[in-house]
Amino acid sequence: MQFQYLPCSYFPILYRFKKKYPRIYVIFNIIKPFFYIIFKYFLTKNRTMFFSNLYNLRNIFLVFMQDGVVMNIKIKIGLFVFIVIGVVILNITYKNKIIKTKGQSNLAIMIKGDSGEYVSSNEIPKGNYVLNEEKTICENGGKVVSYNNSTGQIGFSFLGSDRCSLYFDKILDTEKPVIKNLNVNDKTVTAVLTDNIELSGYGISSSNTIEPTNWTSINGTSYNLSTTITTEGIYYLWVKDSSGNKIVSDSIDLEKKGYQTILINNGGGATTVDDAINYIKGKGTPNFANTATTNEGMYAAEDDLGTSYYFRGAVNNNWVKFGKDSSNNDMYWRIIRINGDGSIRMIYSGTTAPTSSTAIVMTGADTQIGINGYNNDANNPSHVGYMYTLGTQHGSSTSSTIKTAIDNWYKTTTLETDTSSKKLIANQIFCNDRSATTTSSGNPGEISGGMSGSTYYYAPFIRLNNNKAPILTCNISYDKFTLKTSSYGNKMLDYPVGLINADEAYMAGGIIGASNSSYYLYTNQTYWTISPSQFVNGGFMNFVIILSGGLTLYRTPDANYGVRPVINISPSAKLLGDGTYNNVYTVS
Repeated sequence: MQFQYLPCSYFPILYRFKKKYPRIYVIFNIIKPFFYIIFKYFLTKNRTMFFSNLYNLRNIFLVFMQDGVVMNIKIKIGLFVFIVIGVVILNITYKNKIIKTKGQSNLAIMIKGDSGEYVSSNEIPKGNYVLNEEKTICENGGKVVSYNNSTGQIGFSFLGSDRCSLYFDKILDTEKPVIKNLNVNDKTVTAVLTDNIELSGYGISSSNTIEPTNWTSINGTSYNLSTTITTEGIYYLWVKDSSGNKIVSDSIDLEKKGYQTILINNGGGATTVDDAINYIKGKGTPNFANTATTNEGMYAAEDDLGTSYYFRGAVNNNWVKFGKDSSNNDMYWRIIRINGDGSIRMIYSGTTAPTSSTAIVMTGADTQIGINGYNNDANNPSHVGYMYTLGTQHGSSTSSTIKTAIDNWYKTTTLETDTSSKKLIANQIFCNDRSATTTSSGNPGEISGGMSGSTYYYAPFIRLNNNKAPILTCNISYDKFTLKTSSYGNKMLDYPVGLINADEAYMAGGIIGASNSSYYLYTNQTYWTISPSQFVNGGFMNFVIILSGGLTLYRTPDANYGVRPVINISPSAKLLGDGTYNNVYTVS
């Protein structure tokens, strides 16, 4: 604020007044800035800042130095001090006041209801309300300077005393809260809850149409949820905001899944999945140089998708009944392992239900879908492939003889024809590891120059025969046979079915050159694995599980051997039962 003065000669009337009444004119010049500063004060909203600005006071003082103000310097200073004191008194008189929540006698609080009419209240509203500034009025010119709808606080500025009528309108909020990053870990549910205005609560219900009976109060526009549900079942997370808008989450499945059930049943008495996993991992790695003739339960090993848990030895609780064959017979399976993604790998075991005498070992031709050769031509090393291309180490343009037989069987079962069963089948890797070396002590890998040599030793042979070290990972991406719709692997399979590999059989308890009629893979039949062994003297050999239960290798054109398909069921599939002969797992 600046004061500018012009000489009186510019205003003839003032000039004559100055000549006639010099003393009155002097007084007029003295009080003029005082009234001006007061006038500017009442037009300024932020009065605290107004008085903190010393530049204003400097301008007032300079007024007294202007031409026409003829006065002793002491008088000028005294009047200046008087002006400052007066304005300070005015500032004290003009009040800034904060009123919290409840109204006072000098306030009329009016809240607009759902009908559109304003209703008197004795409390300042909190929540989804806004001050209607157009309707709000103070009788003595006071002003409302702030309103906090979260705390119910309102700020006033007025001179002396005043009476105000406050009008509040409800904010129309139709936007629902948002549930983000909903996750379930064992029985702990976590999520991030947000709302555009204000969250008010959340609750857990077993229904997505019936609200929770108990709500937990929350506030703010964002909330990190972490809650534990102790009882198994299907649940829904409900969230509401301060306007009453509600949202319901997708289902929260806290029922034991198939793989969870298996882990707990083999977890040494564990009651939680985590405890079961710790127990299984704590067992370490078995000695694969020895056969497994007793029930060793489950062990852990890494596969391409995570940590896998496999059965070993004389297992009696890995029976599953799932699907029907083309003659409408129930099909029975033995669980090989839980894959790294939670899916469950199973090998076909026929259409005969287990009994007490076959609880561990089921024998006979009924344990397989038939007999078949692996491939038509054993004189070409390319034919070691479950699918192959002539002259190529990892080709996949042509189906092998055994793959064709398996596909033809599979597509006639309810695993393919029944929608409900088909939905429970998982895509998984069938490892046909064809990495090779030209010497039995070599390091298997990619053969340069194509498959033109006369002798090759494949990686499964090196691992199992030489090193006694089976693995569940697959070395070469081209050899990871997966569905055409898969997001990983070679994407070459028409149906999600294959064969057991030699490493899996080794881990189960069968080894090269030793009999084992006690472990669960023994059937008193000779049947194929998917794993190549050697190409020697112009003919290739594949690993098979022989009559004695051990692993060995045969030239494929010389005989037909049993075919035991392998499938995988979804991580979301649920298993009822405990896997024993009189309470086999059933899939839902």
